[in-house]
Amino acid sequence: MRVRWQLGLAVWVLAACVPAASAQDDLKKNLKDNNVAEHWIYDDIAAGFAEARASGKPLLITFRCVP
Repeated sequence: MRVRWQLGLAVWVLAACVPAASAQDDLKKNLKDNNVAEHWIYDDIAAGFAEARASGKPLLITFRCVP
């Protein structure tokens, strides 16, 4: 019973993520967030952490709330 519940939860989470990816692309287009400075690392937190480690500089992360 517990395995069924965990499997069902995993399937539900994966199914919920698929439309979110499309919605995020649509939101970027509507907000015109595609034109960012070349020296910025945008929408890739792993690359941001890697660059901060390599350069020895701090990392600034901005979270935006879009209504």
